[in-house]
Amino acid sequence: MAELVAPPAGWWAGRLGEPRTAVLGSVDGRGRPHAAAVWYLWRDGEAHIVTGRGSQKHRNLARNGRATLTWLDDWRYLTAEGQVAIEPLRFEDRFALWAHYRGEAVAREETAKGGHEGMVLVRLRPARWWGQW
Repeated sequence: MAELVAPPAGWWAGRLGEPRTAVLGSVDGRGRPHAAAVWYLWRDGEAHIVTGRGSQKHRNLARNGRATLTWLDDWRYLTAEGQVAIEPLRFEDRFALWAHYRGEAVAREETAKGGHEGMVLVRLRPARWWGQW
């Protein structure tokens, strides 16, 4: 296992921006771990994650202010840990996430249904990294 204080170079650096499912880790109000698969966008050194307002993820992150995000690729893994900021979700951010994973046609269809008003944008800024690569 290697530990870094900056984003990884080389093999992982090019993969953070790819449409991959990652695992978001948080801690609930009783101190128990909570993990959930999420889609994300990698922007300006942050992972942007969308979740429902009031969801378990949202409540955990609002209470604790920290999270981990883990990417898996065959035998390799990379985990980032850091502080989170939570803000209202804009339509444009939801559209960008859908387009990144499923293409613009599906993004138009999904976002036309509305619903972003009941969601939040979580921005995870990694302070520490570790993994196997």
